[in-house]
Amino acid sequence: MESISCDFFKRLLREPGVSGYERSAQRVWHEYVETFLADIHDDFQGNCAARFQGESDFSVMLVGHIDEIGLLIKHINDKGYLHVASVGGVDPMLLPSQRVRIASRHGIVPGVVGRPAEENKDLKISDIWIDIGAKDKADALKRVEIGDPVVFGDDWLALDNQFVACRNFDNRVGCYLVAEVLRAISQQPECRISVLGVSAVQEEVGGMGAGPLANRWKPDMGIAFDVTWATDYPTTSVEKYGEISLGKGPVLIRGVRTHQRIYEQLRAVAEKHGVPWQLETETGRTHTDADAISQQHGGIPASVVSVPCRYMHSSCEVINLEDVDNIVKLMVAYLSELDPVSALQY
Repeated sequence: MESISCDFFKRLLREPGVSGYERSAQRVWHEYVETFLADIHDDFQGNCAARFQGESDFSVMLVGHIDEIGLLIKHINDKGYLHVASVGGVDPMLLPSQRVRIASRHGIVPGVVGRPAEENKDLKISDIWIDIGAKDKADALKRVEIGDPVVFGDDWLALDNQFVACRNFDNRVGCYLVAEVLRAISQQPECRISVLGVSAVQEEVGGMGAGPLANRWKPDMGIAFDVTWATDYPTTSVEKYGEISLGKGPVLIRGVRTHQRIYEQLRAVAEKHGVPWQLETETGRTHTDADAISQQHGGIPASVVSVPCRYMHSSCEVINLEDVDNIVKLMVAYLSELDPVSALQY
C-alpha cells in the first residue's frame, strides 16, 4: 500500500460516521477523490459520487458505504448520565468498559460505557449508559444533546504480517477501495468504459444511499465493495459460512441475486493476473449495497467483491492489507479489460 493511500485510509477511518451522521467522513473522501477526478458531486442524502468518463457510455457503478454502526443519545438523566439507542447491528454485550466518542456540535466529547454492578448475561442497550463526567443534566447539556451520535472502539492498530485492527473497517474499507480504483483508472488510458464511484450513506440501516443513486444514474452494472465474515478463527463455522481466510485474497460471490456473468469475468481476470481469490455464496440476499442496486431501473446486474474480516461489528475488526491491495489490482485489471459490447453477454 502506497504511503499516500495508507494516509488517506487512516484519515477516513478516524472520522466518526454513524449512519445518518456521515458528513465528516464523507468530507475526507470527497477531498481526496477530487484531487484526481473533477466530476464529483454530493447529493441531498449525503452520498458522494465521482465519475470517470471513458470513451464508451457503458458504465459500471462501484459502491462502498461510508457509514458505521454506533449509538445515539436518546435521554440524559438528572445526574448527567447518557442513555442511548443502537444504530445498526450493535451487540450490547460488547459495550461495557468501552471508551466512546460523541460527535457533538461542540466537538468530540469522550466518555465511557457504564453497566449495572450485578452480572447480567442478557444485557440490553437500555441497561447501559455513558458517563462523560458530568455533574448533572445541566452540565452534560453544555457539551452534548439528544440525538448526538456515538462511536465506540479504537482507531488503526497495526498488528503483525499486514494484519490491522480498527473499529470500522465495515465499511470504510469499501469506500477506500472505490477511491483507489478510481485513482488508478483515471491514469489508465486503455480503460474504455465509464466508472461511477460512490461513497454511499446509511447501508447499516437499510441501504438508503446506493439504491436511489443507482436509480438516478442507471448504470449498466453495479459492484459493491464490502467486508465479509472470515472463518479462520476459533468457534466460527465453515459449514455455515464457508472457508474464508484473511490474507488469501478477495472474496467473490455467486448465488441467486448476484449476476453469474460478472462472477465468471472476475474469476477469469483474477486467474489471468495471478490474484488469489476466495468464494462465498448467497441465497437471495448479499446484505450489501448490491441488493439495493440490483432492484433499480428494471433490475441492474450486480455483484460483490469483499474483504475478509474478523470480529465484524465489534470494536476491533481485523483485516489483512494484502487482501485490500489485491482487490485494487483485480478491479483495475477487470475494468481496463472489460469489453463494453460483450460485457454481459454469454
